[in-house]
Amino acid sequence: MRKLLLIACAFAAIGLFSCKKLVESKEKQAILEAMTNGRWYVQLYKDTTTDVTGEFLGYEFQFYEDNNVEAIYNGVVKSNGPWSADISTFSITANFPVSAGDTLRRLNYTWKITDSYTDYVEAKTTTASGDNILHLRKK
Repeated sequence: MRKLLLIACAFAAIGLFSCKKLVESKEKQAILEAMTNGRWYVQLYKDTTTDVTGEFLGYEFQFYEDNNVEAIYNGVVKSNGPWSADISTFSITANFPVSAGDTLRRLNYTWKITDSYTDYVEAKTTTASGDNILHLRKK
């Protein structure tokens, strides 16, 4: 009887682990679909206390499932780089190259998502000079 109980517990533990992995996979797929379906723009960017949103006027961002993001300026791809989402830490990361310029490199952080929906993401990152705030909105 005890052996049967141990076997049942082992199967339950495996089932819970599998269920957790399935939920994480579904969450990741939902984020991937939301991010890659449509273009995004910077609705707000505060570098500590300075609002630098205006630097992003004319930019749109297209995220792809292959973890590439394009920065499109007035309809022309200006730069691209890798991006990633981490479900376990509720964060997104981008990494534009040095050649992309200072404006796009402002996005090169790991951003902790503080609020989101299918058409917006609010995020924060902490730098040596303070907190940066980023709001992305889907077009």
